[in-house]
Amino acid sequence: MKSKRNGSNGGEARRRTISVTWLVLAVVVAAALAVGACALFLPDCAPALLDSPEEITSAEVSGQRYDGRQSVNVVPELTDKRDLIINASGTVTADYSAAGLDSGKAALAVNGRQIVALSTATPLYRDLAVGDSGPDVRALNAELARLGYGAPADADSYTRATANAVKALGKAVGAGFGDSGSLPLADVLWLPQEHVSVSVWQGVVGLGMSAGSPVGQIPGGVTKLTVKNGSPSDRDRTLTIFGQSATLPAGTIEIADARFCRQVADTADFQQMTSTPEIDMSQGLDAVLELKEPVVAVRVPAAAVFGVVEDGNARKGCVMSGGRSVPVTIVGADLGVSLVQTEDGSALESVTLGSALDGASSCR
Repeated sequence: MKSKRNGSNGGEARRRTISVTWLVLAVVVAAALAVGACALFLPDCAPALLDSPEEITSAEVSGQRYDGRQSVNVVPELTDKRDLIINASGTVTADYSAAGLDSGKAALAVNGRQIVALSTATPLYRDLAVGDSGPDVRALNAELARLGYGAPADADSYTRATANAVKALGKAVGAGFGDSGSLPLADVLWLPQEHVSVSVWQGVVGLGMSAGSPVGQIPGGVTKLTVKNGSPSDRDRTLTIFGQSATLPAGTIEIADARFCRQVADTADFQQMTSTPEIDMSQGLDAVLELKEPVVAVRVPAAAVFGVVEDGNARKGCVMSGGRSVPVTIVGADLGVSLVQTEDGSALESVTLGSALDGASSCR
């Protein structure tokens, strides 16, 4: 009898365990169905953190000194290589070409007589003395004056002052040059520039020279410098290359000023590049471009400028400020910001942007 009661109690315990398990499963299923019904029939409700941000329709502005400084590539236009022609015959007794040739200094000596390098606007082609006149004499006077020897810079006549300048040059050079005040062609080696580096040189001590033959060769000179892929500006800018600077006039992207081109060509950096065959000049030379006169501009978000048009070399547009449309000139840009100047000189404290500009397409 005891054994039968134990078996009956065990069965009841198992039945209670199964009932609890089904109860738990029923609760889980009911909860899942409730959640599904809410998801199906209740409207979507985004969390507060995912609400759309309030649209910004205005922005404060600030002033900035702007010089438009930028790195650019400049492509030089070059003349062909040139031979240097000697006008004396004899044996080379001295050679001064190691560091290049400079106008007003000895280039070499032939038969013990110094031959002076001179850069003149008109090549020297004859013996010159007091009483001679012409474009070549004027060019000689100008160069002697530049060298500091007191010749009349604007005179086209070989005057006594010219003769004295030649004598002074002779004293600086030595070895009999210019003693009489006249200038024999045999004593001069004409240069197309104030300084040149020779790529080929035959005036080596001990070799024989013949008048009218090449003594050396120089790389081509610079006739024009053009900003590669450049855009004209409505303001004058300053171009600096190899430490030499010149004004790039408004509306242009090139400089053809002969003096500046010669200064660039005379630099050691340029001379080294022209003597290196591997360097392709057509790819451009590193330079810096900036406004000649910096301006004070206003920084505004690029999205605040509308109605932008090209007006000659300038870009113009408008901004909304204080409920009115203000014409501006765009002078530059910087990472999502436009740098502008108001055309009427008025000050800006804030500008309108975004959808608040809808329908504002013209202001002129």
